[in-house]
Amino acid sequence: MELNKDKIIENYSKIENDIKKYSPYPEKVKILFVTKYFDIEEHQKIVNMGFNYFGENKAQLFRDKIKTIDNPELRWDFIGRLQKNKIKYIIKSVNLIHSIDSYELLEEIDRKAKENSRIVQGLIQINISREESKTGIYVEDFKREYEKYLSMENVKIKGFMTMAPLEAQSPEIEKYFYGVLELKEEYEKKYRDITELSMGMSNDYHEALNHGSTMIRIGSALFK
Repeated sequence: MELNKDKIIENYSKIENDIKKYSPYPEKVKILFVTKYFDIEEHQKIVNMGFNYFGENKAQLFRDKIKTIDNPELRWDFIGRLQKNKIKYIIKSVNLIHSIDSYELLEEIDRKAKENSRIVQGLIQINISREESKTGIYVEDFKREYEKYLSMENVKIKGFMTMAPLEAQSPEIEKYFYGVLELKEEYEKKYRDITELSMGMSNDYHEALNHGSTMIRIGSALFK
């Protein structure tokens, strides 16, 4: 993939301005550079441009990139679907796992974190639209058993992640994002660690910012 540094920096600056325009608290918002489209060589070029906060979708590529791009100033989040047998590839280095989509996965992350003497930060993935094609926990299921999700010894839950349906129009997207914002606001009153809301991608980050997202996951809007 051809990477145009000037275009990427221009797009990043535009998104920073959008954060100031749409977010009620722009100082809390982080841009997560989604790098699933880049191989290791291309990713190194992105690092050389000065970017340092990335979201990876594939566990083995996450492992390979961290091993090759050895830079302690970089932060690496995992944002893709995580299989239990792939946790081993990310557990030693991951900054934040956005996609904890079941209690069984959370238990296994906690076990692997213990084995590696780490406290890992994570987000509960909420299936707010109840799409069968998406994984994630329904709001009512989380509310019914929230204590077990928030009581792990080696996984500190920092908030929630969600995705709106790809084909959804703005009013529907707003409804879904508002639903997860309400969930965060309810539980941040009880748990001081809950501070993050990861929602909004290249096609819907405006709506996400309007509804309190603190982390937007941006890929194509940065380099196209």
